[in-house]
Parts: sequence; C-alpha cells; structure tokens
Amino acid sequence: MRAIRWVALAIVLVGVFYLWGALQIRESTTYAAVGPRFMPNAIGIGIILSGIWLFAFPGASPAPDSPLSVSLDWLSIGLMLGVVAAYIAIFRMVGYVLATTLLLWGGAQILGERRHLMRDGVIAVVLSATIYYAFSQLLRINLPPGPLGF
Repeated sequence: MRAIRWVALAIVLVGVFYLWGALQIRESTTYAAVGPRFMPNAIGIGIILSGIWLFAFPGASPAPDSPLSVSLDWLSIGLMLGVVAAYIAIFRMVGYVLATTLLLWGGAQILGERRHLMRDGVIAVVLSATIYYAFSQLLRINLPPGPLGF
C-alpha cells in the first residue's frame, strides 16, 4: 500500500477520534436551531471525508526527482508537535492572546523563513488580538484572558 494511503487512514482515525469527542459535548435545552455540537460535528465529518477521499484517490505517483517524492521533514513535524503541546499546556495559564501569539510565531519560524522574526511577531500579535476581540466582544465567547486581562 502506498504511503499516502497510510496517511489517509491516519486522517480518518483522527477524524473519528475528533467526532467522538464532539459527540461528548452536552446539548443545551434551548430553542436554538444550531447547538454547540454543530461545528465540531461538521469539522469531524469533514476530516473523515477528506481522509476517505485521499484513500480512494491518492493521485499519480510523483516523478523520482519531483518535490513530491522528497521525504518528510521530521524535525519540523516534531517541533510543530512540541509547539502545539506547549500551546495546550500554557493556554489557560497565560491566556489566549499570548499563547496564540507564541503558537503563530513559533509555527512561522519552524515552517517558514527564519529571517523575518519581527514581521512574523507583529503578524502573530495582530492576528491573535484581532481574533480575541472578535470572539470576546463581537461573539461574546469567553476566552482565557491571561494575567494582563486580555
């Protein structure tokens, strides 16, 4: 079996686990047409369908010297897993804005060019603060404020 099919099976398993977690969310007894499970269920189903599609249609084999045949950068994958694990660990303690800024900045450094430290940092702060404002003020969804109050 081609390696891409193993990746597709892993994606399906992640989707099943995600969907199982989404189904654990308690529904409230309100009259809203869309409950708190709607988006997580839709995302889980989308992940599963993407994995099934990738398994069924893996695409043509890449040419031996094409970029698609190059092996994975396991160091970058491991570093990103570490950054995401750190994000999960510090999210409530330091708050949404700081934790998300560190996640975005760290991810940009791992996956992109490392020459743009300042630019990536400014983008990470602006994006994190904008999303925090949109969720907390416009949508009235509580996100951890952190020690600075935001």
